Amino acid sequence: MREAVAAALSRGASEGRSTAVLLVGLEGADGEARDGFGELMRRSVLRDDPIGRFGDGYAAVLQDIRSVDNAEAVARRIAVAGPARIGIAVAAPGEYGADDLLNRAALALQEARSRPDGAPWACYEPDPTATTPLAEALHEASTNDQLRLLYQPIVALPDGALTGVEALVRWAHPERGTLDPDAFVPLAERIGLIGEIGRWVLQEATTQAARWQRRLPALQLNVNVSPRQLDDDGFAAEVLRILERTGFFPGNLVLEVTEGAVIGAPASVAQLAVLSNAGIRIALDDFGTGYSSLRYLARLPVDVLKLDRLFVAELDGTSRGGAVAQAVLRLGQILNLDTVAEGVESEAQARELTLLGCHKAQGYHFARPLTPAELQRWLPAGDLSRYEAEVWGPEV
Repeated sequence: MREAVAAALSRGASEGRSTAVLLVGLEGADGEARDGFGELMRRSVLRDDPIGRFGDGYAAVLQDIRSVDNAEAVARRIAVAGPARIGIAVAAPGEYGADDLLNRAALALQEARSRPDGAPWACYEPDPTATTPLAEALHEASTNDQLRLLYQPIVALPDGALTGVEALVRWAHPERGTLDPDAFVPLAERIGLIGEIGRWVLQEATTQAARWQRRLPALQLNVNVSPRQLDDDGFAAEVLRILERTGFFPGNLVLEVTEGAVIGAPASVAQLAVLSNAGIRIALDDFGTGYSSLRYLARLPVDVLKLDRLFVAELDGTSRGGAVAQAVLRLGQILNLDTVAEGVESEAQARELTLLGCHKAQGYHFARPLTPAELQRWLPAGDLSRYEAEVWGPEV
């Protein structure tokens, strides 16, 4: 298993992706139950994620994990099936070696076994006083103007007309080049920087989108929200202050949260309800990858479901390949929610989604994430008045 962890970390470092290790201890299980647990592990992770026996239990290596929240979603699926205790450790690209990551997962497993609240998993939390070179560099990124925003178009189906954009943060690392959010957002969450980065993203994105709305007034702006941001009691008030400062209309803002950020988190749901009452729309991101989401969906202040790219990738023109996508789209229709398909990479997928009743989509088939100057070309033509140009400045 150590070799599998080392290989995943090496691949993650070269591709700018985070890696997670889950160590699973089987509490009170006999030998036959332990042997059979491997099949459950295999069904709980992606097809290419390695699993194997590790001591008296099992280990799983999640090679393309976008956040701690997603690792916890996998832990939920494992824990619901048996008396398991699970330790989770996540590494940003180049942050830890294999032994370090396994040791941190082992410490988290010890914590899970002794939790007084009975929760079946624990995530390794580094010492806030300890730093790594990557963490130190991230502390400097926002103050040294190293963060950038790209914007991926969200289009109407079938005509491909622009309806909105999703703001996506990038880190222009001075040595490693441009890093995707998977490479540093989990680290920012763990070292307490995600709130500062989130404020910068919302301020920058709403300022930019307000300019674009002079040409496309109905343009929607999607901004991702970390579960850790929702842990801040002042998050909702801060969002409203930023919108007031930038002049961005709340009804054109869509905040994207993952299922794991709101399931069983009443304080987070209350904050989203405040924002929803102010006219801001809430989208459930990566829908279908979490746990017990249908049980809570009707109670959540949600306006949009984003169909995860994993289910879009299964589309192959057959009823079996389109079953999950069709179910999610039908659920959205029943609950009167908009649905956006993510990760559309081919004309065939776009055509099948249209036939299934999907009205909005995003993905590389339409456009990769674009710079502000590139996105400008998607907007209707129009010239600014002299007054607007002086007040707003350059459009890009």
